[in-house]
Amino acid sequence: MDRAPSTPTSMVLSVLVTCVVASAALTFTYEMTRERIAEQERVAREKALKDVLPAATEFTAVDANVLSAAEEAAGDTQVAAVFDAGESGWGILVAPRGYGGPMSMVVGVDRNGKVTGVKIITQNETPGLGSKVMTEPEFLPQFEAWDASEIEKAAKAFDAISGATKSSNGVRKGVLAAGHVYADVLSGEGGGSKQ
Repeated sequence: MDRAPSTPTSMVLSVLVTCVVASAALTFTYEMTRERIAEQERVAREKALKDVLPAATEFTAVDANVLSAAEEAAGDTQVAAVFDAGESGWGILVAPRGYGGPMSMVVGVDRNGKVTGVKIITQNETPGLGSKVMTEPEFLPQFEAWDASEIEKAAKAFDAISGATKSSNGVRKGVLAAGHVYADVLSGEGGGSKQ
């Protein structure tokens, strides 16, 4: 069986056809899984919000103006969303940068500006090292009760995980950003009185 000679045109055409088929397959796969992935992300976010503010019964996203002010207050840490949890406080969804890139996490802050909890939703930290920010039993609880009005002072007593300094500092940075969001924006949005 004779083979057709390879020409620059035939090689370019075969690469082009391969790219079109691969793009179509990826697009099809994305469209088929998009809703399922979005639902999984929503469920994970709601679970994280409930974990950091367990007494809350409802979480309402703040309006665009408050979110814009929150983004400005957080500095270079991305604020993806802020949720009003009624009398329980606020759930602040931030994405600080760790060693492996952005970490999506929720920081709960009560109406008096105290951190009620921190929950990491997604992260790309090194397994067995940076990922310890999620598994070390004493790490995330150390942020609880930090006062948003004195967040910089509270952060000085922070204990990083040995060997996972960038990952630990990423979480710390997310909590600091949430503290600034509360102090600069949310305390004036129906935040409780200081005691």
